[in-house]
Amino acid sequence: MALTADISTDRYGSPDGHQPQSLALGASVTVYRGSVAAISGGTSVTKGYGKNMATPAATDVVIGIVNRAIDIANTSPGIVGTSADGGVHVEVETGTFILACGTGADALTVTNNGLPVYLVDEKTVSSVSTSRPVAGVQVADPTTDPTIPSGFVAVTLGTQSTHGGSP
Repeated sequence: MALTADISTDRYGSPDGHQPQSLALGASVTVYRGSVAAISGGTSVTKGYGKNMATPAATDVVIGIVNRAIDIANTSPGIVGTSADGGVHVEVETGTFILACGTGADALTVTNNGLPVYLVDEKTVSSVSTSRPVAGVQVADPTTDPTIPSGFVAVTLGTQSTHGGSP
């Protein structure tokens, strides 16, 4: 189910030198604070621009969590791009965050620690890669860290191919 409002996404551990990045949104794209931020692989939003991850594509590149709008007022809900690609920029926090894990075939366990996980939607990850972008690497789960709530995992977002900045 797609987000319709901003959410709270907790950082896992310390920022460890992770610097915020700027991401230019695609035309008329709406993203929500606390949701996973990604660069479009060029399917539904112009390649190289930020997109809403309600329907991620395997070619999208996850970079972090949407924090705030940079060049427009930060009003709720969400941040809405202008009619032109790159008309609005958002600040993206990078690092490790606690995200919901899928259920059923998409469920994650301690056996996924240290392995890539894949983005299901703006706030959910899975071990199933079919037509999904890499979200990052699962680093902890409720079994290894009791501070993580049941149904959630800690994921270091991004991949080695992740890059920062605007197109």
